[in-house]
Amino acid sequence: MTETDIPALLALRDNPPFEKMHTVAISGMGPVGMVAALRLAQLGHDVIVFEALGGLSAEARASTFHPSSLELLEQLGVVEELHAVGLKAPIYQYRERSGAVLSQMDMTLLEGETAYPYRLQSEQNNLTEIILGKLQDMPNVTLRFNSPVARVERGDRHVRIHLEGGHRDEPILAQWMIACDGAASPTRKSLGIAFEGTTYDDRFLVISTTHEFREDLGEDLAYVSYIYDPTEWGVLLRTPNHWRALFPVTDAETDEEVMSAENMEARMQRLNPKDTPYEIVHRNVYAVNMRSASTYASGQVLLAGDAAHCNNPLGGMGMNSGIHDAWAAVECINAVLTEGVDATHAATLYSELRRDAAINHVQARAQKNYDNMRQDDDAARAEQADQLSAMDRDLFEKREHQRNSAMFTSLRLTLGRLKRELHAVKAPAVSGGQKFSKLLGQGPVYAAGAYDAVSAKLVEQAGFKAVYVPGSAVSASVMGQPDLGYIGLAEMAEAVRRITAATDLPVIVDGDTGYGGVLQAAEAVRRLEQVGAAGIQFEDQLAPKRCGHLAGKALVETEEMVAKVKIAVAERTSAVIIARTDAKGVEGFEGALARAAAYAEAGADLVFAEGVYSLEELTALRDAVRTVVGGRPLMVNLSEAGDSSALPPLELAHEAGVGFLIHPVSAVLAAAEGIAATYQRLLTTGASGKGQEDWKQFTTLLRQDEQLERASRLAAGEA
Repeated sequence: MTETDIPALLALRDNPPFEKMHTVAISGMGPVGMVAALRLAQLGHDVIVFEALGGLSAEARASTFHPSSLELLEQLGVVEELHAVGLKAPIYQYRERSGAVLSQMDMTLLEGETAYPYRLQSEQNNLTEIILGKLQDMPNVTLRFNSPVARVERGDRHVRIHLEGGHRDEPILAQWMIACDGAASPTRKSLGIAFEGTTYDDRFLVISTTHEFREDLGEDLAYVSYIYDPTEWGVLLRTPNHWRALFPVTDAETDEEVMSAENMEARMQRLNPKDTPYEIVHRNVYAVNMRSASTYASGQVLLAGDAAHCNNPLGGMGMNSGIHDAWAAVECINAVLTEGVDATHAATLYSELRRDAAINHVQARAQKNYDNMRQDDDAARAEQADQLSAMDRDLFEKREHQRNSAMFTSLRLTLGRLKRELHAVKAPAVSGGQKFSKLLGQGPVYAAGAYDAVSAKLVEQAGFKAVYVPGSAVSASVMGQPDLGYIGLAEMAEAVRRITAATDLPVIVDGDTGYGGVLQAAEAVRRLEQVGAAGIQFEDQLAPKRCGHLAGKALVETEEMVAKVKIAVAERTSAVIIARTDAKGVEGFEGALARAAAYAEAGADLVFAEGVYSLEELTALRDAVRTVVGGRPLMVNLSEAGDSSALPPLELAHEAGVGFLIHPVSAVLAAAEGIAATYQRLLTTGASGKGQEDWKQFTTLLRQDEQLERASRLAAGEA
């Protein structure tokens, strides 16, 4: 490795090309990560998904899918398969342990608002298995099992992901990452994001049994029932294969004591006494956290699900809010990747919306459920009962309660604000001046002249890296006049506006003398940059100017041109300022050197000395300005109007300081010749010699078919 290799390698490390990285990485193949992966893949993005385990987790902690989530899963095309392994629960109840029903919520009240007016009871691993089957058939998805993420590093515009046991210098790269790696998220920890909140003194015990509680408590027992009791509250949930009972566990009991057969049997008997023991098929005890990350976004890493927030399970909102996170995260990432939305804006908006949903909707409601169910003050419990009874009688309040419980309110707030605000800030486009400056740093830049939108498109199609707009060609095409100062700022700005709208190449503009004095030169910079000029050239001729190849030119005083250069540099935002001197033909080569040095000292980025072509003169000119302007500071005109035959081979010219070369009038000459020949042919033969294939090529240049196809898609309701 040579010393010159080191900066290039460092630059490659800090800003690797996108083709060397995945578009989006996801850590965790739980329901949140799998929903994000499938949505991204369906949108056509390259996705890599990491899972620490050797296969999907069989854990079935979450088992409730709310209507709001079912609507999203319908868009993914998985809702029917989930229904096949699920159980509809249109009613949920608040009950006393005695069996009295405090309130019964019938979700069919929402039939007019959703196709899913019920909760679907199905273990979370059913969803992940369904999605896995789809992802395995998608060529733009990479699934990595046995791949725990150890840490994540933020790059300037990408993410570096280190797996456990991976080589420290060979991270996996992605433009974006969605961290769905749980409450103990290594991603969140490695980014130093605080996980604020509390851990309950109580733990929760979940017991699954094959016993059918409806045989004892009646057929009106809802598949989702919340049991209010000041001593030992609980929850009964029906899944397709089991009933699940949830109980609080105090910190006075060890996990071993809690999960002993005797203890679990006693709890089940207190919930619903029966003569025979319960058949228990699964049990688990876990700590309960109410926490939220201090931010859900760090650079281009978004936290989702338990990695971002966790809450008690009362209300079945944890997994569902995670699915909503995944959906919102994909919306934001897709807008950045495909619609030019600013990445920082998208990430910040995601964090704001989903953190608000987690804290002020999900956690607030889950905490209220917890407080109500364990309330031990008789007066407060009586007031709760009265409130539930009153809600049963108020249809509007009951329906609003259903919307909140179904998590429509929080999801609609998120999606509504995303729709209104996500596209409000576009990614800051690289300015034309920045593009041109970068090109100048990479080697000699050739620009071909263009005088209208079609010629600009042809410059780009031909493979040039920049467009030059000569005053002579614009004067000829717009006014039919020679290059004798007829064109003003208004006409030139309008021509440049049309050209920059037609091409993505940097557009360098011949600004003549600045269209007046020093103040007028400042206005020219402002106006031309507003219409997209990447570079602006001013010359030191005395107005009215004439073509640089004509005799009889007169120059302004050096001080006046210096002032124009200074004010141009002061007014420009990013445009490259080019100072041209015609002094060689008026004051001789020494005069040209002196003026070029003065213009460089005033701040010009490039210097153009009309008529200077020989290697000896170019080298002298370079040396005169190089102490002020670094790199390759010279511009050369290769116009057919002059004689550039003395120009040395490009390598020598580049070494002599030439960084920018223009062919300003080649196109307008060819156009005039071709048009004249065509008109003569029409007059003499009655035919142009052109046909349908020529017209097809022309409309292809203008992207006619693409535009018509897009209009058809929009009319059909497609994106």
